[in-house]
Amino acid sequence: MEGKSPVAHHGFTHTTVHHHADGSHTIQHHHHEGPHKDIHHAVADHDGMIDSMMDHTSAPNLGETQANAGPQAAPAGIPGAAPAAGA
Repeated sequence: MEGKSPVAHHGFTHTTVHHHADGSHTIQHHHHEGPHKDIHHAVADHDGMIDSMMDHTSAPNLGETQANAGPQAAPAGIPGAAPAAGA
């Protein structure tokens, strides 16, 4: 197709998953530019395998980026929970 990249936006052409007897998995996301750009790692379970696929090959869902960022610090100038003077 004209104007379209030959690979998906994430650059990976395919993923290899090795399933181990203890329930863990070894994941390798193969990059179109060669093995030096592959991502190769282990995950503890099936949920980790699915998370790896989503994290490396898809855009974040609505609100996922904020949820993964953790708690946010209060903006400057907003008083804390300290009791008011004379209380």
